[in-house]
Amino acid sequence: MDEVRWGLGDVAYGLLIYLVGGVAGGVFLIVIGAIDVQNPDLSQLGLGELAVVLASGWVGLAGWPVVATYVKGRKSVALDFGLAIKPIDVGWGVGGGVLALLMSVAGNLAWIGLFGDSPPSNDDFLPTSDHSVVSVLVIFLLVAVCTPIVEELFFRGLFLRSAARKWGTAIGVVVSSVVFGMLHFQGGLGGGAFIVAVTATYGALFALLAVRSGRLGPSIVAHAVVNGVGVTIALFA
Repeated sequence: MDEVRWGLGDVAYGLLIYLVGGVAGGVFLIVIGAIDVQNPDLSQLGLGELAVVLASGWVGLAGWPVVATYVKGRKSVALDFGLAIKPIDVGWGVGGGVLALLMSVAGNLAWIGLFGDSPPSNDDFLPTSDHSVVSVLVIFLLVAVCTPIVEELFFRGLFLRSAARKWGTAIGVVVSSVVFGMLHFQGGLGGGAFIVAVTATYGALFALLAVRSGRLGPSIVAHAVVNGVGVTIALFA
């Protein structure tokens, strides 16, 4: 008998909580007047409001894997989902992050060549009005440190391993990466599809790093590199 009972049902629960949390967070910001429904501009959110935007989704992405391991698993996110890191993971992660960025550059150049305008981006939720040292550090902590840990725990931990147990590793990589990309959809159909494709490609690369090592360390580092560079460009470019 399997040591664990978590699986794709838990992935569904986590995604549902993520979506409900996101809606609840958005409603809360509307109620307190942080978001103007008629003219929403997430870049004008303060640090606390940005934290609400992110944390409202983390309840499902980080919270449910913890529930799953304690209720249906071995009571350890390290044993069940590979949430661990070794020194060698830093090297693999940085290399993977650089490769992901190069792939992104190739995609952006293809977009420019095809359509003649700037490629779509999903970083318009980042505050742009406050570039103080504290603000920048908090944004980096939220987006380039916490977000990679949370998303890797769910997508390359719970989701990938659940899908791989059900359908095999190759399909698990594809399915978890596509859903990862879809949850980053933003903007119009064409631009949104581009963002989904680029993000799904990131997800597949992160998944391969996690499969190769058996840990989330390399994928977390790679994800942090991508997000860190993205934050830097969004804030200062």
